[in-house]
Amino acid sequence: MDSQDRLQLLAAIADLYYVEKRSQAEIAEQYEYSRPTISRMLAEAHEKGLVDIRINYPLQRMTDLEAALRSRCGLALVNVADRGSLGYSRMLRLIGRLGAAYFDHIESPGVIGVSWGTAVYEVVTALQWRRIPDVRVVQMIGGVGDGAPNTDGPEVARLFAQALGGQHTLLNAPLIVSTQQTRDELLAGRQVRDVLALALQADYALVGIGSVDRERSSLIRAGYLTAEEITELEAAGAVGDICGVHFDAQGRILEVDVNRRRIGVDLAELAASACTVVGVAGGRVKAPAILGALRGGFLDVLITDSNAAQAILAAV
Repeated sequence: MDSQDRLQLLAAIADLYYVEKRSQAEIAEQYEYSRPTISRMLAEAHEKGLVDIRINYPLQRMTDLEAALRSRCGLALVNVADRGSLGYSRMLRLIGRLGAAYFDHIESPGVIGVSWGTAVYEVVTALQWRRIPDVRVVQMIGGVGDGAPNTDGPEVARLFAQALGGQHTLLNAPLIVSTQQTRDELLAGRQVRDVLALALQADYALVGIGSVDRERSSLIRAGYLTAEEITELEAAGAVGDICGVHFDAQGRILEVDVNRRRIGVDLAELAASACTVVGVAGGRVKAPAILGALRGGFLDVLITDSNAAQAILAAV
């Protein structure tokens, strides 16, 4: 049996067990294998990535924190997940489901802009599949390349459009280039210019909120920035970024080199447009970046967790 046939067999057995709820004994009888063999094959299906099991923790919200953030930060809507004792990755899945629930209730979204990142990816992969043929999802920032293939802008835009049964428009450019001149030349090109113009016409935008914390910096993980460059950004006052645009604790967009070399939607123009900007991020480590984004007026809707919400409220 070649490797492809083996994968097909493992997938079929996993489907019987997890989807059709057949017992291992029944599957063993059907395939004329022993039950321990079926158990080993199910384990192999896990190891080869054919089975993805998620624990869907109850979506318990902290309405008191939501009300406090709305009143103090002037937001249209806040959803705060009760994190409890969940670790960081499980928390991201939880707020991803909260973000998905927000978009699941939008009937005719028209154009949706999307950035990138793990939290954004969790929202998109938690969406209920439906069919809105006229919706178009547009990638608002350049791609990060090989550093984060699953959470990169092109893949997130594709998955978002797939979940809604619509179309997607990609921005065929890197997120950060070597010089400002290169950035300016790419922005002058018709393809990039047209995609970014479409992004500014979005009815909704889903954005992650980046941190300058070295352990949580997506730009470090993607290979776009080094730890030394993050240190320089911190020295300039940066607390976080949205769509690659770095800002300080008061929400002021910084005159730093990386902001002049990025390719993506203009954050100030996006904030001033009619677009409803939905930010998704969680954890105390992200609180300074979230608060800076709120002070800058970059968000209309915030999806976060109780740890971040408490830290933000303690600082305002």
